[in-house]
Amino acid sequence: MSAMVCEICRESIATVHLTEIVNNTKKEIHLCEGCAQEKGVAIHSHVKNLSIPEFFGQLVESRDGASESAAPRCSGCGITYQSFRNSGKLGCPECYVAFQVEMEHLFEKIHAGAIRHRGKVPSRLDRSLRRKQELEELRTELMSAVEHEEYEHAAELRDRIHDLELEEQCS
Repeated sequence: MSAMVCEICRESIATVHLTEIVNNTKKEIHLCEGCAQEKGVAIHSHVKNLSIPEFFGQLVESRDGASESAAPRCSGCGITYQSFRNSGKLGCPECYVAFQVEMEHLFEKIHAGAIRHRGKVPSRLDRSLRRKQELEELRTELMSAVEHEEYEHAAELRDRIHDLELEEQCS
């Protein structure tokens, strides 16, 4: 297989490959690192040359000498967590349940301390869905404020939640 050439400069080897799917139409763009940076595509060089198993291996701490037989095992496909770490691939959907604790630790590292990914909401996403997501986040923040005895902040959050719930009823 020959190396792809950057679609912009047509000189350098394409090392950044972007795929966009719009209305079930797939479009691929192949760029060199320099052109990708000029176009504002974020490139994280610390993972650039790692394979998937190496990437997961660096994210997940070792099990302090735990043997393969002592590692959690998926009841659906039989794969062990160590096998997942070595290959970077899960065996079946049940693996997410079998390795929940280990995966949460992995997700915390990937998402800088959060278990759930909180990226941008696409602009075409329904307005009510964004409102529901905001309500969920506010409720979580409210619980934290009450837990930390930040009652003034909790009252502000309660009022904001109430306003959003009223907007939702009127919609």
